[in-house]
Amino acid sequence: EQIMVIDSDLGQSAASAVDREGFQKLVAEVGMGKAGIVVGLEVSRLARNSTDWHRLLEICALAGTLILDEDGIYDPNDFNDRLLLGLKGAMSEAELHVMKARLQGGIMNKAMRGELQSSLPVGLVYNAANHPELDPDKQVQESLRCFFAVFQRTASATATVKDFRQRGLLFPRRLKKGPHKGDLLWGKLTHCRALQVLHNPRYAGAFVYGRKRTRKKADGGESHVLLPREQWILLPGVHDGYISWEEYEQNQWRLRENAQARGEDRRKSPPREGPALLQGLVLCGICGERMTVRYHNRAKQRIVPYYVCQKDGIEHGLPFCQSVNGEQVDKTISD
Repeated sequence: EQIMVIDSDLGQSAASAVDREGFQKLVAEVGMGKAGIVVGLEVSRLARNSTDWHRLLEICALAGTLILDEDGIYDPNDFNDRLLLGLKGAMSEAELHVMKARLQGGIMNKAMRGELQSSLPVGLVYNAANHPELDPDKQVQESLRCFFAVFQRTASATATVKDFRQRGLLFPRRLKKGPHKGDLLWGKLTHCRALQVLHNPRYAGAFVYGRKRTRKKADGGESHVLLPREQWILLPGVHDGYISWEEYEQNQWRLRENAQARGEDRRKSPPREGPALLQGLVLCGICGERMTVRYHNRAKQRIVPYYVCQKDGIEHGLPFCQSVNGEQVDKTISD
C-alpha cells in the first residue's frame, strides 16, 4: 500500500514535461517529501530532456529520495551517483536526437522525390495510389476555378472577395481536426483565406515542403516562421492543378505589386510614430475588433489621429465599420 504507480504518461514523449501529468505529479510528490525512492526501468522513461532530468535530481537530493533503475540504486546526494545519473540523462537525450535525425532524414528523402504525403488544401485529394488529384466533387472544382478566374480578371485579392460577396458565392474548406475531421464546409470567402489559396503552389500542381519552420516555445506551444522561397523544396508539375505554373508566378508578381508596404522599402523606413494615446489598445464598440490608427494633417501642421475599424471590412470585402476622431477620445482618457 506504500507503492504509488504512476502510468498516466504512457504513450507520451518524454522530450518535455509539458502536458505530462504523471511526471509533474512525480516531481510534486518528491518535492513534498512523500517519496523515499523513485523506481523506473530506465532514465528515458522519466525524461529525455536534460533540464527536466536535472531538476528531478536536484529535488530528489533536497528531499533525500533515492533513484532505482534496472542497473542499480543511486543516491543523488552522492557525487559519483549524481555524475552517473547525469551521464545517463545526457545519453537518453542524445538517443532522442538520433531518432529525430533519422526520421527527418527519411522525410527529406521522400520530399526531394515529391512523394511525401502531407495535408492537401481543399480541392485536392489523394487517390487510391496515394497520388494527389483534383477533388471529384464538381462543385468544389468549379468554386476554385471561379476563384482563380475572378483574380485573373481583377488582379486583387480584396476585389476577388468583394466579387464573391456581391454574387453570394460560398467557398469550400475542410476541417483539419476534431471529431468531424475531413468534412467539407461552405462559408463566405475572407481576405486571409483568399491569400492562402493564392500563395499555395499546390494549386499549380507543384509539390512544396518546408515553407515554414516550427519552433517550440517555453509554454509548450509552437511558433511558425515563413522561410524564403530559396529554402523550400519546390517541384513544379508533380500533379494536376487548377492553374498553370506560369499563372501562379504571375499571381505572385501581382500580389507583390499590390502590397506597397512590402519588401525593401518597408525595411528601410523608420518605425511609424504618432501622438495617438491608444495605439493598439482601443476596441471598436460596434463589432469588438481592435482598431488601427490613421493620421491626418490639419492646419498649422497639426497631426490628428483617427481610430479606424477596418479588419472586418478587409476580411470580408465590406465597408469599414467606423472611424473615430481620436483627439477628444485621447483627451478624455488622458484627463
